[in-house]
Amino acid sequence: MERIGVKYKKLAARAAVPEYETRGAAGCDICLTNQEEIVLYPNEVRSLSTGLAIMIPPGFEGQIRSRAGMAGKGIIVANAPATIDPDHNGEIKVMLLNVTDKPVKILPGQKVAQMVFAPVVQAVFIEEEG
Repeated sequence: MERIGVKYKKLAARAAVPEYETRGAAGCDICLTNQEEIVLYPNEVRSLSTGLAIMIPPGFEGQIRSRAGMAGKGIIVANAPATIDPDHNGEIKVMLLNVTDKPVKILPGQKVAQMVFAPVVQAVFIEEEG
């Protein structure tokens, strides 16, 4: 399995470095920095802090996706897959959506999403005559 180096900076003391749950995992888990329980109400979308900024090498992107465990509870990444470009240098935030008809609690530091890294190819657009 190919590996890339991704530099990170903690923007909050409670920030957790993303980790792969298993050796063969494609996505690393992303946690929030909330100190208190968060309640997401039905159909609510909220952008939540991870307390991390990362530097993705040129030629790659980071994709934020839903975790199966959270999706099973009705909490998904609203704009999945969300793309983090290599020139993004701000905090990673996760936009969560509650797709249930009941409020769902998110605990402090809970794993809420996963991030997958992928190579990027840019297109050259060529107008066709006729």
